[in-house]
Amino acid sequence: MKSFLIAVTDSPAGNDLSIERTVLSEMRVALYQERTKEGLIDVLRDCDAVMCMHVSLSREVIEEMRHCKVIVRYGTGLDNIDLPAAALRGIPVVGIHNYCTEEVAEHVLALLLAWNRKIAAYDSFVRRGRWNQRRESTGNWGCGQLFRLSNQTLGLVGFGLTGRAVAQRALAFGMKVIAYSRSSRPGDHDMGVRMTTKNELLATSDYVSLHMPLTAETTGWLDMETISLMKRGAVLINTARGGLVAEDAVIRSLSSGQLGGALLDVYHKAPLPLDHPLRSLSNVIFTPHVAFYSEDSLSELRHKAAEAVRDHLAVD
Repeated sequence: MKSFLIAVTDSPAGNDLSIERTVLSEMRVALYQERTKEGLIDVLRDCDAVMCMHVSLSREVIEEMRHCKVIVRYGTGLDNIDLPAAALRGIPVVGIHNYCTEEVAEHVLALLLAWNRKIAAYDSFVRRGRWNQRRESTGNWGCGQLFRLSNQTLGLVGFGLTGRAVAQRALAFGMKVIAYSRSSRPGDHDMGVRMTTKNELLATSDYVSLHMPLTAETTGWLDMETISLMKRGAVLINTARGGLVAEDAVIRSLSSGQLGGALLDVYHKAPLPLDHPLRSLSNVIFTPHVAFYSEDSLSELRHKAAEAVRDHLAVD
């Protein structure tokens, strides 16, 4: 086999390339800690394949890749790679799908359950020295009213593998689950989930969870117009891509009560700036873009990424 040079710009395991080197044992796998356009051009110019995670591969960088036969991203989305530039050079770009389906689905349910049972609020309640004495003025136990999950509806926008995994778990909790997907017809039933229209899903769901890729068409999908169609007080869940929502619209809607809450793992800018307006809102639960994470998912991601490189170079 020809001696190929595989360039890793950044990976989910930092400097550890043991899995990649095991899978690509007959190839040279090198880690380059470059971030600037000029630096990337210099180190990627003569590589046969690129593996990247967060580094931006711009048109200028891709145009200088003389021998690259494939770009593989450690992850699902490809929005940090100039796809038209890669297509012009005839370089396939591969995302790794399905490596974290279970993790994301469980994270969605963890956020939903934490909100529904007010876990974060009650944790703070106990830490402040309070207990569960019923308040006569409000009729509840200190952190607002709670309602049975089995009487609530989860709406899934997008019904691929992750959406289906979320549905399985929500159905096990007795929730009613509906979904909207451009590839399905309203009224169809799939695994106990009724497919519906966008407008009906927004109008009837107590929770709306986004499971779409970020594309030019889906950027800003959840804006003021879309939010205005939602059931007042409904809760947004976003573990997909920050760019799917118009953050200003979400902030205004959370403040007005049109949105009852937002359960967020992804943002327009990460890390979320310390002065970001979302941080001042009490009806938001944050996690730091970790829905994909478990040691199992990272191992699977690295194996699949390396195998994708091997398979493309073997074909060549």
